[in-house]
Amino acid sequence: MGTTSTNESERQARAWLVHLTSGTATREDGEAFRRWCLSDARHAEAFARVRSIWDQLGPAIAERDRAVRSVRAVPRHGVRMGRRVFLATAVTASVAAVLVGRYGLDLGRDGDGAERLHTAVGEQRRVEVVSGVVVEMNTGTDIGLHRTGDVVTGLRLRRGEAVVRIEASRRTPFLVQVADARLDSSPGSSFAVRCIDSESAVTCMDGTTVLLRGGTQTLVKPSQQVAFDDQGQAPAIAVNPATALAWRDRVLIYDNQPLADVVADINRYRPGRIVITDRALAERRVHARFTLDQMADVATLIEDAYGAHATHLPGGWVLLS
Repeated sequence: MGTTSTNESERQARAWLVHLTSGTATREDGEAFRRWCLSDARHAEAFARVRSIWDQLGPAIAERDRAVRSVRAVPRHGVRMGRRVFLATAVTASVAAVLVGRYGLDLGRDGDGAERLHTAVGEQRRVEVVSGVVVEMNTGTDIGLHRTGDVVTGLRLRRGEAVVRIEASRRTPFLVQVADARLDSSPGSSFAVRCIDSESAVTCMDGTTVLLRGGTQTLVKPSQQVAFDDQGQAPAIAVNPATALAWRDRVLIYDNQPLADVVADINRYRPGRIVITDRALAERRVHARFTLDQMADVATLIEDAYGAHATHLPGGWVLLS
């Protein structure tokens, strides 16, 4: 029975290895993989054994390159691709697929013809969408613009987060929508909107902002934040905009948060995905400050700071245990 269980764990581990490097793995897949590792100690052990395949990649890629050079000199019918060459070629193609930007064009149109603004992973943009309205977009943000004739009269945050500033000189109303809510703001106001997964939030920075949702109006005062989702709406809480919106200065600040939440947020700023496979490590409360320039090395920084073990896979995927 023990051997059968071990063989099954290794079969599943091989399947996970193939999928995580296929170029099609999603955030949900990362969470499913984490749960699989935590559900049985044999799973993590099996994956540790299977991942030794990556030690073979360096020689395999070198062999592939030699084979490619040989193809140029030998007729096609005289060349037989070896198993290791095939593996290296397949993995290289998968890695390239993972590295392709997942968010498409930064300015385009949806299927319904609505104009869009887009930022890719790790990208930030500042756009004056219309005279008197400036939008600062964070990583992985998708915004649809509403027009009346040739004039932009509003926007809908579809995904990500952004800061909207309405100049004091503007007199024409500008509608901002996020999830199932809309915002009414006075000239001279600025506020942040966020929509990550199924959770949304509005943070007022200056002026007055009124959240209109389900027939209810909620005044959001400066340095206050209101969060909401499909299950309801939380009361307004006091926040420090300099900390909550530190991304505007290319800084991420975490104060006494579970490492799992920290990593989930960091994953928005880098290609691939960091997955924590150890429950105790995931629940550990941390205080941390990272700059966006450190995102390429953030997994190593976490490894050094919290005594984790990192396994680096192609495409920016890292397993922390």
